[in-house]
Amino acid sequence: MGRKDNNESNGSNNGGAKSKQEKKGDGEERKTFKKNKDLSKSLEKKWFRKESKKKLAIEELEEEIELLRKQLDDYKKIEDDYLDRVKRLQADYDNYRKRTLKEQLEHIKSANKELIEKLLPVIDSFEHALEIGKDLKSADDEFCKGVNMIYSKLIDVLKGEGIEIINPQGEEFNPHLCEAAVTEAKDNVSEGIVLEVLRKGYKIGNFLIRPAVVKVCKK
Repeated sequence: MGRKDNNESNGSNNGGAKSKQEKKGDGEERKTFKKNKDLSKSLEKKWFRKESKKKLAIEELEEEIELLRKQLDDYKKIEDDYLDRVKRLQADYDNYRKRTLKEQLEHIKSANKELIEKLLPVIDSFEHALEIGKDLKSADDEFCKGVNMIYSKLIDVLKGEGIEIINPQGEEFNPHLCEAAVTEAKDNVSEGIVLEVLRKGYKIGNFLIRPAVVKVCKK
């Protein structure tokens, strides 16, 4: 009897020891699980914080890129505006230069016109003297040759300055360049044709210095 009681007592003690060990093991497992769970949550929080920072950095970078893009567009507009201004200023300057040059040329032509108007009576006198020489049959005279040479040089100088002589004999009458002083009917000549130039005309560019005085055929 005594041995049996001892065995039962020992079995009870062993079962208690096992129960304590199991409880101890369960506790450690719970601690380990909790520790792992806490670690998982900590890592998860760190990952979310890291991702949030990364996302925020990307958003800030995108905003900065968009801002730079807008600034680039603004600078492009400013550049286009300045280029447009430069082109308009260049065009205005070219127009001003052309207009100034044209005005200068017109002024020079106008001044030459006034000078030629004063020289025309001299030229007419030369031509009249040469015609008289031809009528007197003294064209071969040295004096007449000298007068003709001076006249030719004077005409060359005038032509060199852009003076055009209006001598429309045989051409159709042009009321913008000629004055009809006499009309005459003539066979085999169409109406409106200049039969004779009584006095030559002169012009420089678009300036008419003096119209030609002519005889015109009229049927």
